[in-house]
Amino acid sequence: MNKISWDNIQGQSNEILSDGLFKLTIRPYYDYSAVTERTHGNYLISLKRQPYYIGEAKELNKRLRQQSNESTTTFYKTFQKSKPTELLSIDSFKVQTILTQIGRKEIEEFGIVNLPTRLNRFQLDKRSKFLINDQKGLWDKVQQCSSDLMQEGEEKILNTKFIPWFDIPLPSMAGLYLVKNASDKLIYIGESSDIKERLLTHSTRTYFSALRRHIGTNILSFNLQEQNGKKRYFSDNEDKTVTDFLRGCKARVFPVQFGRFEFEEFLIKKHRPLLNRKDNKQI
Repeated sequence: MNKISWDNIQGQSNEILSDGLFKLTIRPYYDYSAVTERTHGNYLISLKRQPYYIGEAKELNKRLRQQSNESTTTFYKTFQKSKPTELLSIDSFKVQTILTQIGRKEIEEFGIVNLPTRLNRFQLDKRSKFLINDQKGLWDKVQQCSSDLMQEGEEKILNTKFIPWFDIPLPSMAGLYLVKNASDKLIYIGESSDIKERLLTHSTRTYFSALRRHIGTNILSFNLQEQNGKKRYFSDNEDKTVTDFLRGCKARVFPVQFGRFEFEEFLIKKHRPLLNRKDNKQI
């Protein structure tokens, strides 16, 4: 890659992830308790040097404490359910880590497919097959430019046209979507590994849609109704009103092959949309 730019990292995401995963797999093996980094990163859990589970975290130390506790772990519970031939304790597994300023969700998805990891149960087909290899420092170069890349991406996404909600193209790919209300105010920023699936959910049922719930409660002053122990429903008439509200909104879909978690966090912290709760702290 001759130049580290937003467009280039999107076009060469597989090469970047190949280098990042290569760096992760050659890192030393540690016990969980030896990981003290309180920063964004990725981790790979292995047994006898064979990869079993890959994950991402906003705080590595905290996430690995959860993974090493039998009451809160995800990977070990899956391991036990797989009916292993040998009964092993959770401490039999070792961990490798890498600090990640941008691309932590994508390197998780990339590793699930290309290592592969046998205990990951989700995001199984989100990346294509690609050789894991040393790409001559490409991962580190991109990490060092993460702040500039976010700002470049922001210029691109905000300087494009927003169109009526129900006229939005629905690509089946990973990315971000931004929503403006009828007064042209940015009210929500979201991300998904499948934009089409996520926007169809927002357009139809409140139960699975945080956006619809927030519109109903924060803007329209509706009260969520409880069913099966969860407050995720509105009445039929209220649900129709939420849909009508969306009909007056405009949105922008923005495909992102690399860095969608960090890009979403950056935009939410900077623009503080009304309906975002996660990461809604000004920077």
